[in-house]
Amino acid sequence: MKLQKLILNIILGFLNIFVKMLIIKENQVAFISLESRYLDSDMKLIYNELEKKKEVVLKKVVIEYDQQGIKQNFLYMLNCIKQLFIINTSHVVIIRDNNYVVSNFKRKGVKVIQVWHACGAIKKFGNALPRKYPIKNYDYIIANSPYWKKPYSEAFAVKEESVVITGMPRVDCLFDQNYLNQAKEKLLKKYPQLVGKKIILYAPTFRGNIYKGFSMLPFDGIKLIESFDENTYLLYKMHPLLKEINLPQHPRILDVCKEDTHELFALSDSLISDYSSIVFDYSLLNKPLYFYTPDLNEYLNNVGCYVDKGELPVDVSLTMDELIKTMQVPYKGKLDVFKNKFFTYQDGKNTNRVVDLILEILKKPLY
Repeated sequence: MKLQKLILNIILGFLNIFVKMLIIKENQVAFISLESRYLDSDMKLIYNELEKKKEVVLKKVVIEYDQQGIKQNFLYMLNCIKQLFIINTSHVVIIRDNNYVVSNFKRKGVKVIQVWHACGAIKKFGNALPRKYPIKNYDYIIANSPYWKKPYSEAFAVKEESVVITGMPRVDCLFDQNYLNQAKEKLLKKYPQLVGKKIILYAPTFRGNIYKGFSMLPFDGIKLIESFDENTYLLYKMHPLLKEINLPQHPRILDVCKEDTHELFALSDSLISDYSSIVFDYSLLNKPLYFYTPDLNEYLNNVGCYVDKGELPVDVSLTMDELIKTMQVPYKGKLDVFKNKFFTYQDGKNTNRVVDLILEILKKPLY
């Protein structure tokens, strides 16, 4: 790993000498994504809206980053070279992941907007934890509310005033009833056994990292589903970084890992998660939200959290028995207090605010 990093630094450093001689295109906006081979979620929404602006030139670099194997490492190196040229010749660069090229080779004049792939962060991340390289060189961080100014300034190494409250585009669809109805109808056609059923969605975060691999917390889905009547189904939606899971074999447990998360939100009646940021998205729908965190003490000691458990809408469950007991009684979660703390805007217009920010930056001089 150290040798690969050294080689990458030498190549990028050498090429950057020549890249700095190239002109920064003042009307160019670049999108860089390392999670998939196409733009999705916030990135897609922003890109589609900017496409309507004839004065803006759009570029994109996408790759599904998997650090397993020599071939993948070579492809990643080639992609970093492409990133170097695109990033350092664009006025505005939009990213959704931690970006090595931005942190180490970004040139003066380029403005980077971090549209983080989450609506918030229960668990600590970024520079708040030990890393292979420090995150830096971001100019703007998009956030949902002022609550995130301090956590994001720590995680991304920026001043609090660089955290801009526009709201995340990804949640705009959750205020669109037509979208919610169509999403639910679409999934019910695909899974007809769910028609008229009570649906529990289980969507935890991952454990581990991209260097050491990922794992999931043991979860006794069979015990949970058998505590409910035959009218209830349990759906597993795992984090994209968890490539393979051993799904419990039960007629009322389904693997929906390939389905869109927000479409599953529309379909489901309740959500079980842990430290995943999707709990923030889900709270906007005013549906029961539960937290299963049997490793809470270990997590607090080793990782840490930005959100205190007292700020969650319901008490966390440390055991499966506690979770079942909590779910068997009428829901008393304080969802309004929770979502109002973490979302300044609840009007479905976040994409427009982000695009306005980008256009405002493009009007400013490079230096």
